[in-house]
Amino acid sequence: MDYTDLRNYIGILISLIGFFAGLSGFLFWRILSRLEAKLDELFDLAGSCRETLSERFVSRVEHDRKVFELWEAVNNHDHDDTGRVVRC
Repeated sequence: MDYTDLRNYIGILISLIGFFAGLSGFLFWRILSRLEAKLDELFDLAGSCRETLSERFVSRVEHDRKVFELWEAVNNHDHDDTGRVVRC
């Protein structure tokens, strides 16, 4: 058996293993960088959503006042002869 041929094959095999290890490392890095970009975008969207919550929803004080006015209208009203609601 000629060992020079075996050394050539081992060198080629090690070169191929190194190439594929480098390629898989590059692809793994690319996946992680894209994932990082998506997480940053999600964080920005969640932060902007949290900042606009106060503008989009009614405050607690305003909500309580409207509920109080509604209960006042329900509890303190009369009906006229035709059955229509008349506020007191």
